[in-house]
Amino acid sequence: MWTSIVPQNLTTHNYENWRIWMKNYLLAHDLWDIVEATTESPLPEQAEFKEWQKKNAAALYAIHISCSLDVFVKIKEIDSAGLCWNALADIKLECIREPKLQ
Repeated sequence: MWTSIVPQNLTTHNYENWRIWMKNYLLAHDLWDIVEATTESPLPEQAEFKEWQKKNAAALYAIHISCSLDVFVKIKEIDSAGLCWNALADIKLECIREPKLQ
């Protein structure tokens, strides 16, 4: 069982609630700016890179441990917290489009 920082791990059916919990967690830990970044990450030779890398890893870890295993396997290769966040929104949309079996 995964350790979680939100009341429920993300599944294919609870994205809207999870998104709110996770965003609040990331805001509280000063990590939301990494997820929401509208600019490119700093280059490795830039002074800001080390701090960005640390915050990106922390945000990505928080997202990873707050996902069910079924969801985690779909995002585990993504190394950017922002790209991972966007991928999860896309996965949510795919789940809505899938017909439910009766």
